[in-house]
Amino acid sequence: MAAALAAGVAAATCGWWSAGAQEQPRTSPGCDGETLAQGAAGRVLDGRTFALEDGREIRLAGIEVPPLPEPQEKSPAPGGTAARDALAALLSGAQITLKQADAQKTDRYDRIIAYAFAKRDGADHAVQADLIAAGHARVAARVGNRACAMELLRRETLARKAKLGLWGSSYYDLLNADNPTDVLAEQGRLRWWKAGCSQCARAAPQST
Repeated sequence: MAAALAAGVAAATCGWWSAGAQEQPRTSPGCDGETLAQGAAGRVLDGRTFALEDGREIRLAGIEVPPLPEPQEKSPAPGGTAARDALAALLSGAQITLKQADAQKTDRYDRIIAYAFAKRDGADHAVQADLIAAGHARVAARVGNRACAMELLRRETLARKAKLGLWGSSYYDLLNADNPTDVLAEQGRLRWWKAGCSQCARAAPQST
């Protein structure tokens, strides 16, 4: 059953790789650094967190994803489960290479913060770039390398215009940035994914 589920997720994900990421290079300019670790992926915890088979937990740098719905939550933010499943499909059966994203290699939970590359059939797939291009993630408020940030933002813009993934949901409709009261009210309710301009998006709080 687990193998069938993984195969189904991978098949579904293949569609958005081709539809949403047709022009993607194998890596994103600037989105790499010193190699921190390599190995196969184990558990996928959410849309930007997974563990290697040896148990080390990884937090994908440079992106934000919706949280997974909490039990009994009445109106969860959509997209968290889809992001987790998309990440699982990207990592499944691949050799994972982790590249340093910032001077600080781990966070306060001792998770490795890194750019991830999944090697499958001889090709390297930039995991963060693929998630953003498919509309399962957005660019974080802080990205360590400017070239990397600009490339990821370009992909996010294309995904938004095509209404892929998150951007096809009315929950993530753009706010009017000329009305800061509305923007702040939405952020106050932690619906900080809604933003009407790049400045508003960059001002959104960073998840941990």
